[in-house]
Amino acid sequence: MHKLTNRRKVFQLNQLGFNRCLDFGYYHYNAVEPVLEIHSHREVLEICYCLKGQQYYEVEGDLFKLTGNCIFIVPPNLEHSSGVYPEDIGELFWLQISLKKNEGELCNLSKEHTNFLLGELKKKGSALHKGSLNLKKILKNILINLEKPKSTIHDIHLNQLIIRLLLETLFLTKEPLNIVNSEKLKIIDKFINENLDKIIYVDELASLIDVSTAYFKFWFKQKKGIPPKAYINRMKIEQAKIDLLQKRTITQTAFELGFSSSQYFATIFKKHTGTTPKAYILLKKENKRTTAQIE
Repeated sequence: MHKLTNRRKVFQLNQLGFNRCLDFGYYHYNAVEPVLEIHSHREVLEICYCLKGQQYYEVEGDLFKLTGNCIFIVPPNLEHSSGVYPEDIGELFWLQISLKKNEGELCNLSKEHTNFLLGELKKKGSALHKGSLNLKKILKNILINLEKPKSTIHDIHLNQLIIRLLLETLFLTKEPLNIVNSEKLKIIDKFINENLDKIIYVDELASLIDVSTAYFKFWFKQKKGIPPKAYINRMKIEQAKIDLLQKRTITQTAFELGFSSSQYFATIFKKHTGTTPKAYILLKKENKRTTAQIE
């Protein structure tokens, strides 16, 4: 079995000579990372591209859930974080663009074109938008080129790729993405919630909506951003967080949620929360004691 590893890369584009471009970042997480703390970017537009999995962003009290193939633009100067949620399992790119006019024109565009493009993107902030396969290809291409040795030809190519990325983003953000759970997804969620104490098989879920298991796996991942088995485990772990604080033992909690062993339960729990069940219980007890002392 391969050991799970988390990949994260950040390139400081302004230090590489790309006007108005700041961080271009990428992560591919197989396990959760700590919560993204509250912060803001002064006169900076941040565009997030979620390719796989899910990620939450809280912007001045409003919570947004990004899933696979989703775009989210964080407006400048606004405080944002991942709320109470960790940086989650999945694949995500982000690009930061400076709105300060004294930092030159964007990727060698004219002043008029720079102001127009950034002005239009700024209007699309604090809303979810649907991505595209072409967008994914551009993002991957930018990452590949940034990892190559710096040269004039690569600089020209990267300038063009960044402009293509922003233009594609603008085209895709004409309308906000209305995320509405279909009746089929409601049926699946209801079944999982009612059977958290059992082993839930993917073919069971497929039969609920009368489709083949192979099609169901594809369809579900398109809708939820993660495979059905990972989604089932996520829902079980959310219930486990409640159960562990109700004086149940870790072993009892594991078996009551349909896990084959407490060891396997602990592995899945850490993957989805970033901590072990035992450490989670201790942390919650410590937080409760601290709160009581303050009061």
